[in-house]
Amino acid sequence: MLFLYRPRETWMPFARPMGRTDQAAYNRQLQAQFASTRRVPPALPASAPHDTVTALKELGALHQSGQLTDAEFQQAKAKVLAP
Repeated sequence: MLFLYRPRETWMPFARPMGRTDQAAYNRQLQAQFASTRRVPPALPASAPHDTVTALKELGALHQSGQLTDAEFQQAKAKVLAP
């Protein structure tokens, strides 16, 4: 019967749930705090796979149409074939 004499709690013992916009703002704040403490810069996204054959075909077409000189074609081809 002791529980009958306890005063009613006027505060909630847990945090009230946030709305979607409040939660999104809170998440952005946490992400910004985390990003400011990073010592290593974030990794760059991986580029698309290098398609050598397609690039060489495009260069060949440009060279045959006369838009690239022989020297420019050789430089561009060396750049594509370089690792």
